[in-house]
Amino acid sequence: MILSPEILKVLESAPLFLGIPNQLLAGQLSESRLHTLPAGQVLLVPNQPNNTIYIILSGRLRIQTQESSDEPIAILGEGECVGEMSMLGSEPVSAYVLAATDCRLLAIDHAAMWELINSSHAAAHNMLNILTRRIRNTNEIAAESLEHQQGYSGNSMVDELTGLYNQRWTKEKFERHLRRGIVGNKPSCLLLLEMDHLKEFSMNHGQLGGDQALRDIAYTALSCLRPDDQAGRHSGEKFAIFLPNTSLHDACAAAERLKMNISRSPVVLPNGDALPSITVSIGVSQARADDTLVSLFDRAEDALQSARDDGGNNVKSEN
Repeated sequence: MILSPEILKVLESAPLFLGIPNQLLAGQLSESRLHTLPAGQVLLVPNQPNNTIYIILSGRLRIQTQESSDEPIAILGEGECVGEMSMLGSEPVSAYVLAATDCRLLAIDHAAMWELINSSHAAAHNMLNILTRRIRNTNEIAAESLEHQQGYSGNSMVDELTGLYNQRWTKEKFERHLRRGIVGNKPSCLLLLEMDHLKEFSMNHGQLGGDQALRDIAYTALSCLRPDDQAGRHSGEKFAIFLPNTSLHDACAAAERLKMNISRSPVVLPNGDALPSITVSIGVSQARADDTLVSLFDRAEDALQSARDDGGNNVKSEN
C-alpha cells in the first residue's frame, strides 16, 4: 500500500514515529493495511494472541478491562497506538480495545514493525518510551485494583471524557513526586493549564464541540510528555502536569511548546467536521523545600490567573 500524504501527516506527529523520515516510513510500512472499525466494535480481546500494532489515523479507541464497562482505563486518539505490548512480547492481549467512535487504523504487522525498529534508532527510542509509559500505567491500575480489593473507597482513577487520570489520582501521585523531589533535592515544577473561553466555544459549537476540544488538549499534552512526567484533569477545563527533575526555566519552555502545539492542532468532531482552533493559558510554579501540594498549586493558580488577565494564550510563571 502506498501511504497517502494524509496518512504520512498523521504518522509524522505520532509518538511512535517522531524523528523518523517520511521516506523511511513509506518504505518500511508499504505492506501495512488500512482497517476501519465502526463505533462500538471490538478490536482486541483479552487472552487472544496479537501480532499487529494499530496506529489510529482518525477516531478514538477505548481501553477497558470488561467489554461492557462504562469506565475505560484510557481513551486513545489520533496518532496513538495499541497492540504494541502483546505484539512485541508475544503475550496474549491483556484488555479489551474497542472503538469509541468510527475509526480508521493503520495495521502494521510484527515483521514490519521489527524491521523499522532495527533500522531506526528513533523508532527504537520511541517504542521504549511508549512501553515505559504503558508499564507505568499498568502498575497504577494494579495498585488501584488492590486498593479496592482491600476495601479502600473511591471512584475510578480515569477521567472518562479525556482519558487522563482524574483529580483524585493526580493528588496522590503528585504528592509522592513532590516529596521525592524535595527529599532528593531535585527541582520539579507544576503546570496548571486551562482552555481559553471554553464557555463561549461550547455556546458556539455545542457541548460536543467543547468536549472534543478538551479531549484534544489532553491528547496533545500526552504526546508532549516525557516518560516520567505526569498529567491529569484537574477540574472542568483545567489540566495539571507535574514535571519532575525540571527547572523553572525548562518548565516554562515546555509550557510554551505545549501552548503552541495546542493552538496548531485542529479540533475535529467524530463526524469529520473541523472546528476553529483553540488556545490555552498556563501557569507554572516550581517546588520549594517547604512546599505542600496545596501551596504548589496555589502559586500555579496565581500564575494561571496572571496569564488569563493578560488576554489568554499565554504562559506565566510564579513571581
